[in-house]
Amino acid sequence: MWYETHVDECTINHSGSSGKMEISAITKMFLRSVEKYGVKYLTYIGDGDSKTFKGILDTKPYGDTAVTKKECVGHVEKRMGTRLRAVKKDKTNKGIGGKGAGKLTDKVIQEITKFYGLAIRRHPDSLEDMRKEVWATYYHKCSSDQNPQHQFCPEGEDSWCKWRKAEANNELDQFHHDKPPLIPQVQEAIKPVFEDLSKDELLIRCLGAETQNNNESLNSLIWTFAPKHLHSGPKIVEIASYLAVIIFNEGFQGILKVMSIMGCPVGREAQAYVEKRDEKRILRSERRVSDVVKQARIDSRAEQSALKEFHEEEEGILYGPGIAD
Repeated sequence: MWYETHVDECTINHSGSSGKMEISAITKMFLRSVEKYGVKYLTYIGDGDSKTFKGILDTKPYGDTAVTKKECVGHVEKRMGTRLRAVKKDKTNKGIGGKGAGKLTDKVIQEITKFYGLAIRRHPDSLEDMRKEVWATYYHKCSSDQNPQHQFCPEGEDSWCKWRKAEANNELDQFHHDKPPLIPQVQEAIKPVFEDLSKDELLIRCLGAETQNNNESLNSLIWTFAPKHLHSGPKIVEIASYLAVIIFNEGFQGILKVMSIMGCPVGREAQAYVEKRDEKRILRSERRVSDVVKQARIDSRAEQSALKEFHEEEEGILYGPGIAD
């Protein structure tokens, strides 16, 4: 009886799991793009966390016209860290973790992961240069005074490689590596990771150095109006999306324009409030990209990793999947 009175007002637009919802929504967007906007979405930027792209391929929204996938550089970068941590935890790779020079510490994993991401971002238009710099990271970390391996490091005085800088200034006879090389066990254990993450089929999808950061930033703004842990009907989500897009593109000044169109009087207090909010928003963004704050975040992560590694060394691993088996 309740359903008969409710069915005409029900706003549900999906049946199934939340994971299936993402696939259904994206494929619907692709299927209606020509009819609604007169365009074809020929490139899909994904993070590899779902089967959305497979859903697009199966649907064939544009017939024989193919949709190509691009990888989000940030998510590809995380793969390096995930793979290296798995190598470190693998019980067959004894002696590669823990304290000691040249071991696969959390700090080393963070450095390699960051350099891997930079190798992709620095060469968005060249597959060969991208692959070359990925391997430059590996061999750079394996180098010592007795066995320098900087053949893939960029040449010149402006190189990030100190050995190459010394070479450009004819100072190699005075140069000494300030960090010990990775021990042979670590070199052998992580080389297959570099081989997998430098394959053409992956790096080709990284050309252009695309990112989902803007999308994620917009999503977080939408969630402030319609939190994803609470149910919201399509109308609420639609309104939240409109408000988020306005603020994302124009700041809170755009909200005053909406209020004005709706016939709501805008006074001095409202004007002063949005100006203050927009000013804070800009200052916060500028602060986050400053070198000082970036370095502080890096140092904080390194400190936390060192502390975690110390506790694991002293107490052993006390928490982890399957640890109680």
